[in-house]
Amino acid sequence: MATLLGADELRDALAGLDGWHGDGTKISRTVTLDADRIEPFLGQLRSITREMNHDPDLDRDGETLTITMSTHSAGGVTDLDVTYARRVDEILGTPAS
Repeated sequence: MATLLGADELRDALAGLDGWHGDGTKISRTVTLDADRIEPFLGQLRSITREMNHDPDLDRDGETLTITMSTHSAGGVTDLDVTYARRVDEILGTPAS
């Protein structure tokens, strides 16, 4: 089982992530992508989800997508969420828009 991050660990993790914010309960990032990038990006997220057996909450409004991470079984943000967020940043390759 994943271990909850302490306040200092979470602050340090967020400092190293592009556009992510949150608290001990969840972290999230909102991105706006061109229409032709949305579906391929969602496909990449599904691949990460399968690989890690850890899934985000997604909220899509047209070309804007908010990705929210939390480890529900642990009751907040864990290293799994931070790892997923890093993978998202790698895919995007640029800061949040």
